[in-house]
Amino acid sequence: MKRIITQLAILAVAILPVSCSKDLISPEELFNNEAKVAKTKIHTKNGNEDSVITFRDKIVYRYSDTEGQSWFTGYSGGKMSYDAFLMSVYFDDVERMTIGHELNIRSFNFGFFFSSDSNAYTNKYSGSITLADKGDDYVILRFNNFKCSCSLGDCVTNGYLYCQLKDRIIPIYE
Repeated sequence: MKRIITQLAILAVAILPVSCSKDLISPEELFNNEAKVAKTKIHTKNGNEDSVITFRDKIVYRYSDTEGQSWFTGYSGGKMSYDAFLMSVYFDDVERMTIGHELNIRSFNFGFFFSSDSNAYTNKYSGSITLADKGDDYVILRFNNFKCSCSLGDCVTNGYLYCQLKDRIIPIYE
């Protein structure tokens, strides 16, 4: 019986890296396969047609205004109140994270910034974000059914997102 348990334990340890590898991707693979790029599907509550939006601007800052946390910020390319959004995620220090691991989200904010509805904002989410790859000047995040809802509708983000990696945001007054 001990022998079977030992063999099962060895098999489980051998399979573990393979099970995490589905999250891994290189920048070249991502640039060559548009289908893998993260997209946010927005299902609006007001009857507007569902839309699929990509992130136009996206950055991960190594250091945020909270010690020990990194910060992701991304904006959509939308031009209307129901497709122009901002996503902000504070998570544990990206420099200490290993590829393939899920972000430990400390703070999350999402909102439609052109909307005059003060309820077009949320800090609740479901799903996960994984660190798929990182280099000296980039990070690739994998969104896995990352969903949030607010007064305007439900938003689900899936796919890989290539982000610039910068040290910190530079205040305007400096």
